[in-house]
Amino acid sequence: MEHRQRVLLGGHPQEVLIQGADARNPLLLILHGGPGFAEMPLFTTYNADLEQYFLVVHWDQRGAGRSYAADIPAESMTLRQLVADALELIDWLTSRFAQDKVYLLGHSWGSLLGATVAAERPEKFHAYVGVGQLVAGLRNEQASYAFTLRKAVERGDTEAVSALRAIEDRYAPGGGLTFADVVVQRGWLDRFGGTVHGDIAAVFERVPSALRQEYFGELLGIAQEFSFGYLMPEILESDLHQTARAFDIPVHLFVGRHDQTTPAELAVEYFDAIEAPSKQFHWFEHSAHMPPFEEPARFNTLLTDALLGG
Repeated sequence: MEHRQRVLLGGHPQEVLIQGADARNPLLLILHGGPGFAEMPLFTTYNADLEQYFLVVHWDQRGAGRSYAADIPAESMTLRQLVADALELIDWLTSRFAQDKVYLLGHSWGSLLGATVAAERPEKFHAYVGVGQLVAGLRNEQASYAFTLRKAVERGDTEAVSALRAIEDRYAPGGGLTFADVVVQRGWLDRFGGTVHGDIAAVFERVPSALRQEYFGELLGIAQEFSFGYLMPEILESDLHQTARAFDIPVHLFVGRHDQTTPAELAVEYFDAIEAPSKQFHWFEHSAHMPPFEEPARFNTLLTDALLGG
């Protein structure tokens, strides 16, 4: 089945796509990254095998993809509102498909949102999966920046070193780090393999051209500047060690060995601190920040086995 609908969440219509071989399959809700980086075209391109086992739910969050609108109230772009949107969507899904709970997967920014929701409302979930887990906002950006600068120095890339040194002071606590600074740092990080362990352009080239243009063309920059811009203060203040360390459901972390967008070492540290009925850490040796799209066959099989036991 395939069902696409605009669902009113928190007073704002938001795009939801549901795909699966059987409407009786368990629900798997994917929380995309960014914020403002709707990943439906990537997941549908690389991870369609999941649809044999799950009803896969792709949600363009408030301010992202087809849920972006210029008239979204700025004051609604908060973590608490996105948590409320997610919970409202989950209630809509479980009612529509007569299921009690959903499986929850969060990627990157979506993993900060996902861990928050899963820790607060475990009764709504079978399990939580964090992919490229974002743990603590400022520490994340500092570690990612340090890696990027180190690589630039090692390579003797004077242009990169100069660009990165120019924003270095803003990575201090209270330094006034902005979305524009992150764009500069991530641009160099992409070149140094901390986002994709290989050719980042090739990952997007497999996405059908119409969807690639719609989701990853001009709209992406607009949506990210809007969403990231308003949410960034909360992201920088976030620390899951303080707000989402204890779970009443199984937890899985899927981490790329070469991830320096959400640096893997912070995910390892967080995993060690997590308290849960069961927890498993899964390395993706040939991936950086995007295991679902860098190692899709392994990702699809491992996720299905981890959640459904077979």
